[in-house]
Amino acid sequence: MRKPELKHSRMGAWVVVFLLSASVAGAEPESVLPAGEDYGAALTLEELTPLHEVVSRPELHADRTLLVKGRIRDVCQKKGCWMVLTDGESEMRVRFADYGFFVPKDSSGRDAYVEGRAVAEKISEKKARHYEAEASNGDPSKVQGPQRVVSFTATGVRLVPIE
Repeated sequence: MRKPELKHSRMGAWVVVFLLSASVAGAEPESVLPAGEDYGAALTLEELTPLHEVVSRPELHADRTLLVKGRIRDVCQKKGCWMVLTDGESEMRVRFADYGFFVPKDSSGRDAYVEGRAVAEKISEKKARHYEAEASNGDPSKVQGPQRVVSFTATGVRLVPIE
């Protein structure tokens, strides 16, 4: 029995290289999110919704899971059970689903990616004072009356190292 002849060509080599690189790339898909420390559930979305868009028009995003990025302005100093994200013009308080995880209390100044749901709500003066008391430089006496806020319940958070 005669062995089949192997013919080498430039085109064949490129096809092999392409197929090998495609199979290696397909083995571990690269995320558009930067590396960081994850808390809660793994982030699954890759399309960012701008924070200012969520805060200015929360009704457009009702009942949708979102991925939002912001700079951490403040963190609960008691447990790390909430944080305030800002993009420089808007801000939003982020709480963690089912009180199931917390972030480090020294996370202020870091960038964070959060996945979850936003809602516009009215919180009582008592609850607003509670948040203010847990803030790093909070002054509960500044809070007067109920507050209308946009809050976010995160199922997962990625904290990105400060560069």
